[in-house]
Formats: sequence, structure tokens, C-alpha cells
Amino acid sequence: MKTCKTISYYFILGLAVMALLAQGGSTSSLLYDDFKHFTDFSYIRSIAVGFEYVYFGTTGGIIMYNSAQSKWAEPMTGIEGLEGQDILEIRASGDDHYIWVKTELGVFEYNRTFERWSNVGEFPAESSSDEHLNPDPIYFAPFGYNYLSTGILTDSDDRRFPLTDIVDDGWGNLWIGTWGLGAARADNGNYRIELLPYGLLQHDIVTMQKIDDALWVCGDIGNAYRPGITLFHPGENRFEYVDLPAGRYLGREYISDLFAGEKDVFAATDDGVLVINRDTKQITDRLYRRSGFPDNRTLCVLASGDSLFVGTEYGLGLIRPYLDTDSTETDAVVFLPSLIIYSLLKTDHALWIGTSQGTFRLHLESGKLGLIRVPELRGAPVYEMIREGDQIWLATDIDLVSVDLNTAEVAAFPELNGYGEITALAAADSVVAIGVTSGLLLYINGKKPRYIQYTTNDGLLSNSIRSLSFDEEYLWIGTDRGLTRFGYLDALMYR
Repeated sequence: MKTCKTISYYFILGLAVMALLAQGGSTSSLLYDDFKHFTDFSYIRSIAVGFEYVYFGTTGGIIMYNSAQSKWAEPMTGIEGLEGQDILEIRASGDDHYIWVKTELGVFEYNRTFERWSNVGEFPAESSSDEHLNPDPIYFAPFGYNYLSTGILTDSDDRRFPLTDIVDDGWGNLWIGTWGLGAARADNGNYRIELLPYGLLQHDIVTMQKIDDALWVCGDIGNAYRPGITLFHPGENRFEYVDLPAGRYLGREYISDLFAGEKDVFAATDDGVLVINRDTKQITDRLYRRSGFPDNRTLCVLASGDSLFVGTEYGLGLIRPYLDTDSTETDAVVFLPSLIIYSLLKTDHALWIGTSQGTFRLHLESGKLGLIRVPELRGAPVYEMIREGDQIWLATDIDLVSVDLNTAEVAAFPELNGYGEITALAAADSVVAIGVTSGLLLYINGKKPRYIQYTTNDGLLSNSIRSLSFDEEYLWIGTDRGLTRFGYLDALMYR
């Protein structure tokens, strides 16, 4: 009898393996569960109400609000089977078991039992039961906005945010979608609109920094309607924003680097360095060339003690003290004025400087500056530098090396050349994450070193990776289409 049970167990296990192989001969369906995407969800086309959740169909995917608990659930992104992320229309069953959406590529059904999407061709006849309303002329606007009777919210910069959909859930709530401000709700008794912020201000991420309990995310603002920096609190699944005045920065700002000082966060931009108070999240100052920098266009920034270092296309600028209001004089020094400064990294007593012609090291106490001779890099531009333990990792566009701080031993990784240019870098323990033009590489630095590659076929939001950051069990991936949370530890089990 025991033997029969054993045979039965392995028979069932074999069927399960065959089923997985039949799904495509790869582990991609398993990997999809390890990716969760966050992007600009502020443009809403359609709303549906279930029993527990309110569903907002946005140009960046589906977001869900738990109406009973008055908080956001994680977005329905990174789930296998859905083709197209621009949700044109959304519907839901009364028990939340089924969700139907229409994208430019068809109509799809989500079944909570199987936790995946399938193409169903058209909406089922019983899928539409929500009461959709036209905008009322007497809504009361949230603080900082005005409401026009035609169904439009306006702000002090005269930006207009139309109401796109309104659904009465029958329990006293009006759920509202806007074009540019995301989701909102109102009590159908007082008609006062409350904004429910969720998602990124801009989807094109160039840099991110973990500061306190929040992930600060920003990059190419371009022609964004709401320019600014997004603060994402993953533990609370909550978003807040550092807004930039639209009249001044719209279409101009490019934030290339962030650094968290003791009291302030510094953002290197195309037009000087923004100084943001860590507590209030308010912009308190902007430092320009007249402050002592070689140029207004700044590429990287780092604060150390009372000194602020800023990398530009015309060398490294140092100003000291950078925010001492009691001082009548400010010392300004320029290092390496003939070189472009791409990256900065501080160790215990030195500042490492990645330039257009190799890596330099500035001793912070003596002021001595010297070139770090790494023959493996051949004096090439060093775009990325990170430290993990006693290792410093340096990346050019195609080469990667590690330098041991104790022994000065250099290790090169020429095998990376076959994956395209290096675009981002991060490390945690024995894992190095490398953004390349063909997607994401994980280098496992163990007894048997190996590489694992991930692309959009495995669930990445985009192969164009701009920034990487490890946070406990997750790897955060900044791309040109948004932010991805990757449960890489679970994924490694399948590769």
C-alpha cells in the first residue's frame, strides 16, 4: 500500500511537471508572479465596483482600492495573460471573482481561482451592472484646486484635469476617475472630492534612492504634466510627491542623481542642485553655478560633512559650507576641470570619482587627488560605482570590474560583453544586478559563479533599465516605463 502511494505521488508530480512544460517549455509563467509593476496610474479611463474592491482602469494598468479598509491594494500588474496595459474599459463581478478589461489588443478575463488572464473576445452579457454618472455641477474641489461645473478640476498653474468616469457604489460613495490626477472619491451626501494618490508622477525613471522608509524615484520629466519626484513607501503601499512648479520646470528638468544628506536630499538636475528638506519634503533651495559649481547642468551629487560635491561636464565642484547660514564666506574648489564627472562614491576616508577618463580618488583629509590605475578599464568613462562590503564595483559602458578595498585585487568580467552595454548596477551580498541593453543580468558570485538573464519575456516591464536598488528580499528596477519590484530570491530557485 505504501508503495502504491509513492507511485501515485510521483505520477501526480510528473503530470504537474508536464503541465508546466506544456505552458511553453520555460519557467516564465512562474517568474511572472515575482514581478510587480508601478508606473504612472494618474490617467483613468474606466471604473468598476466589486464587493470589496474598486477597480480603476488606467493607461498604465489596473489599480485596486479596498473600499472596506480605505486603502490601496497592490496593482494588478505583472500578471500573465493580459496583452496591453492601456485599459480602455473595465468591469467586475459583484463578488470580485471575475474582472474583465478591454485593451487595444482585445477583451480579457481575470479569474481569481487561476490568477491569470485569458482572452475571451468580448464582454459577457452579465458583466455590466455599475451605475455610471455624468459629472455634477456642484462638486467641491480638494484643497489647492477649483472645480468647474463642466466636470474639470484646475490648479494654481491653470492645469486642467477632467473627470473621466464616476460610479455610484450604492453605499454612499462616488468613485471618480480623472485625467492626470488619478483616482478620487466623494460622499454622495456632501459631494466633496478627496484625491486618492497612487503611482508615479513620471514613468521614465533615471535614478532612485532609498531614504528612510521611502524609495525616492525620479528621472526624465520631459513633457510631464505634473513634474516632480515620487516617494513610494513600499511597506505601506503609499505614495507622496515632491512637486515642481509646472510653470518653471515643465519640459526642462532632468534629474540624474539623488543623494540623502543628514537633513536634506540633494537632486542633481539640468539646472543646478535642488535642496529638499527630508522632513517636510519641501524644496528649500536651488544651488547654481554662482554657488561655485563648474556648470549649472549637474550629473551627480554627494554630501559629506559640511561639503557638497557636484559632478558636471566641466569637472567636479566642491562648495563648503553648502548651507551654513551663519557663515559669510563660502569656499569653492573645482577638480578635474577638463573631465566629465559621471559618478561619485564615498568610502571611509576618500571620494571615488568616475570620470570620462577613468577613476580618481580624492583623500578627504589631505585633499590629495590621484588616478586609480585599473588596466582592465583602459581609462574608459566610468558611469557607475557601487560598494558592497569590501568590494567596489566599477562599470563602463561595456566593462565591469571589482576592486577589493583590502587587497587592491582587481577582478574583471569580460564575458559581459556579449549582453550589450551596461546601463545600471546594484549589489547585495553575493548577487550583483546589472542592467544591460538586452534586459537584466543577475551575477551570482558563489562557489560556482553564474549569470541569469531576465527580459520582458520573463515579466520585466521593459528591457531598458536605468536604475537598480536592492531592498531586503526585493530588487527594485527603474526603467523607461516605470518601476518594477522583483522578488529575485524566489526567482533564483527556478533558474
